[in-house]
Amino acid sequence: MSSRFLLFCTVLLLLAGCGPSGSDPSAPPEPITEGAYLTADTWNDGRAEVAFYQVERTRNQYGEPESQSFTAGTYLVKHQFSPEEMTKVTDGGGVSAFKYAFFYEFESGSYEYKRNWVVNARQSDLRPLKQSFTSFDWCSNQYRELAFPPEGPIEVRMRSDDYGNRRDAFPGRAQSYPVAQVPLLMRGLDLTEADTVSFAVATAEGQHVPATATLDGRDSVETPAGRFATERIRVRYDAPVPSMVGEESDSTETYWRGTGPQRLLVKMEAASGRYRVTLVEHLRSAYWQENLWPRLERIEARP
Repeated sequence: MSSRFLLFCTVLLLLAGCGPSGSDPSAPPEPITEGAYLTADTWNDGRAEVAFYQVERTRNQYGEPESQSFTAGTYLVKHQFSPEEMTKVTDGGGVSAFKYAFFYEFESGSYEYKRNWVVNARQSDLRPLKQSFTSFDWCSNQYRELAFPPEGPIEVRMRSDDYGNRRDAFPGRAQSYPVAQVPLLMRGLDLTEADTVSFAVATAEGQHVPATATLDGRDSVETPAGRFATERIRVRYDAPVPSMVGEESDSTETYWRGTGPQRLLVKMEAASGRYRVTLVEHLRSAYWQENLWPRLERIEARP
């Protein structure tokens, strides 16, 4: 047997031991979020982040040209959540999770719209647990839900008086997030090793719309809440996705997240300028124990 043939066999064995075949193909991919930020002591003070934003858009809820401006409220708090029961738990079980809410109301003609999104995601890596949406628009109450159980497909539910009822399911996908979680995801992204990461947006229609987020630069951003040093993140969707403020998203949006330990969301804007969200005021509060409204300086009415 020639020495050249022996060398060839040795190289093949080394490659077989060190190559992808030695890895577990069923293992979940590495998270695209930064664990040190998500599990920092910042979130352990027993309070919630409460922030208020001014929403401005040039098209109304029907996609027609109409300038609209209104205040949106948000809160972000840590709690225990049961992936099996799909609800908060207080008996020491469940997993540590973030609850993020985005809510507002506005008037248009005879109608008054009240909209509320709530998202739950694992604290460790922001894997989604549940998104719920409720609304009232003078036609009907609505409830919509995307649930991400530990095993099995994503579950879709809808109940309403005027818009029909629906129950469905579709396969999940790693690193796919409901639309209401995108603002929280932008804050948690790890952009230290690479300036671009890929993810997807899970929609109630059973789609996982591919998207990328790119660290596009750093800006000093002036808002009614003050001036903030920020990182500018450009998000590109392969197709429009539902939007909490634009009804349907642009193909590109820009998020500005603060560089402080909380990475506060400072601003978001569609590439076309069709809609934007700007921070007005923020504070930390145990809102379930105290009345936070007297502490506010710029927000005079509830969203």
